[in-house]
Amino acid sequence: MEAAYEIFAGEIAAKGTGYLAIRRCRTAELGEQLSRGREELLGLGASQLLVTSSDPEAPLFEGEWDGFSLVHARDLLWMERELTALPPHQEEVELCPLTRGRGGTWLTLHNACFFDMPNSATYGPLDLERALSPEFVCGFVQHDQVPVGVYELDLSGETPVIDGIALHKDFRGRGLGKSLLSAVLELLAERGYPCCRLLVATDNQRAFSLYRSAGFRAEGVRSRWFQMLAK
Repeated sequence: MEAAYEIFAGEIAAKGTGYLAIRRCRTAELGEQLSRGREELLGLGASQLLVTSSDPEAPLFEGEWDGFSLVHARDLLWMERELTALPPHQEEVELCPLTRGRGGTWLTLHNACFFDMPNSATYGPLDLERALSPEFVCGFVQHDQVPVGVYELDLSGETPVIDGIALHKDFRGRGLGKSLLSAVLELLAERGYPCCRLLVATDNQRAFSLYRSAGFRAEGVRSRWFQMLAK
C-alpha cells in the first residue's frame, strides 16, 4: 500500500530545504499528515519546508492549519513546443556531449548552475549514470571554448523532455540562454522529433519568460507547491 506521504530530505544539508509530498490521504486526515511530515522534516534539520499533494481527494490550499500556515510558492508547469519554425540559432554557444571522463566536472557544474533554481535537486553518482545512459543526451554548454552551463535531455519517451538547461550564474544576463535554448531545439529537430516538452517553475521568471518568448505553450500543471510557515 502506498504510504500516506513521502519525504525528500536530499536538499536539507546543502540548502536547508525539505520537501513533503502527500500521496494518499483522507481529507479529514490531511492536517494530521501534514503535521507529521512537518515534524519529520524539522527533525531532519530543514529550515524551509515545501509541500505538495498528488492525491485529488486531498488538495492543498492557502490558509491557517494547526500550528502552521500554507502559502502558495509555485506551480511546476508543463510546457510544449512544436519543433518547426525554429528561431535562428545564434552561434554563441556550443553543445559538447558528456563523456564519462568528464563526469565529475559535469556534476560539479550542474549543481552550481541549478543551486538557486526552484525545486532543483543536487546531483550525485546515480544521476550521473542516468545522464550517461542511452536514453539521455547530456553535456556541457561552451562559450568561447569555456564551459558555462549544462544541458540534459530525456529521450526515453515518445516526446523528448528538456530535463534541464542552465548557465552558471557568472554567465547569465548576456543573452546566452536564448542561444542555448535555440541550440537544444535544433538538436532535437535534427533527430526527427516533431515536438518537445519541459517543466518550469512559475516563480522562475527568467526561465518562464524565455520559454514563452521561444514559442512554448503551457500544457498543464504537474504539481502545486506550498511553503509551510510556522505561526
